[in-house]
Amino acid sequence: MRPAGWLVLFLVAACNRDEETAWAQVNASDDRLSIEVGVEELLDPVGVALRSSTGEVEIGYAEVRPGGGPVGTQHEIVVVVDDPHQDLVERTSVRADSGERGEDEFDLVRDSADEGYYKITLESVGAEGELRTDTLTVRLWQAVAAEEAVDGGSTDE
Repeated sequence: MRPAGWLVLFLVAACNRDEETAWAQVNASDDRLSIEVGVEELLDPVGVALRSSTGEVEIGYAEVRPGGGPVGTQHEIVVVVDDPHQDLVERTSVRADSGERGEDEFDLVRDSADEGYYKITLESVGAEGELRTDTLTVRLWQAVAAEEAVDGGSTDE
């Protein structure tokens, strides 16, 4: 490539970096699972089938290992998007609702060898003796033009 070509490529990349990315959720908004926090023993994994936005088509699954445990437990969250639907999903997040402790959202890390496999490990926090049930909502995202984003979507700069 001639030097002028490099300049054009650099300018295009610089312009794209300033644009916001809009995200549209591609799975059902009620794809949730619950984990027990503050129980004495580690609990069996819990999982949920992930469904399309209409709820009619299963497109993957999510699992949390362990499904509960004492405060301070490391919970591995794994999301697997089925092969036919991997092209739809460009980002995966989990929204943790801990009741009075509030909500937070975490992006999962995509596996470098399998574009449908996402994972994150989160530690449950709480006061000694605290018992609660946290709700984890799994959200699968596709990048869209800003004007195509619908309710429930998000934007990143």
